[in-house]
Amino acid sequence: MPTREQYGISEDAFVFCNFNQLYKIDPSIFDIWMRILKRVPNSILWLLRFPAAGEENIIREALARGVRRDQIIFTDVAPREEHVKRGFLPDLFLDTPVCNAHTTACDILWGGTPMVTLVQDKMASRVAASLLNAVGLPELVTTTYEDYEELAVALALDPNRLYSMRLHLESTRDNNAAFDTRRWVHNLESGLLNAWKRKELNLPIDHIEIEDNDPIFIKNNNIL
Repeated sequence: MPTREQYGISEDAFVFCNFNQLYKIDPSIFDIWMRILKRVPNSILWLLRFPAAGEENIIREALARGVRRDQIIFTDVAPREEHVKRGFLPDLFLDTPVCNAHTTACDILWGGTPMVTLVQDKMASRVAASLLNAVGLPELVTTTYEDYEELAVALALDPNRLYSMRLHLESTRDNNAAFDTRRWVHNLESGLLNAWKRKELNLPIDHIEIEDNDPIFIKNNNIL
């Protein structure tokens, strides 16, 4: 399994991360990330060279905001298997509000790392909130930049609370709505069948809602 050491990251650091493409980082959220780093002792932000050309610009802007150079860590984009396996190494994933982590959010939550997001109006800005609700962690969804910052700092300073969230993700990984493929396929098929029935009855096009009364998650009590 990957270790922090192989990426040049200290074991005793609090590691915030974002593994999205760098174009998703806008100035507003970057300002907040820099404030978070200055408020949380011994913290770093782990980013990807995605693309590599962005690294110099990010570091320059971080320094301009009073963040130390050693608080920003860049590593290369990893092959798929390594990317998924190293997802558990950070302590907390900081999402990008304008365009959320999508596939990356799935990978991070599957790895057991909690994620803070800020929900906005467009579909691309609501994906992470949907995933957090589907894994049973709606408390990680915020609605203002101020709440986003305060929650990230609060979690970093409360290891017990953060650890309980990691345990939750690990104990429900195979039995929550976000990763239950059979459940998702069943609901999709039900929607398609309903659409076809409406066509056969010559009914007008309309929204189709599928009720899902199963629990959002079932804990595996064998995980301590």
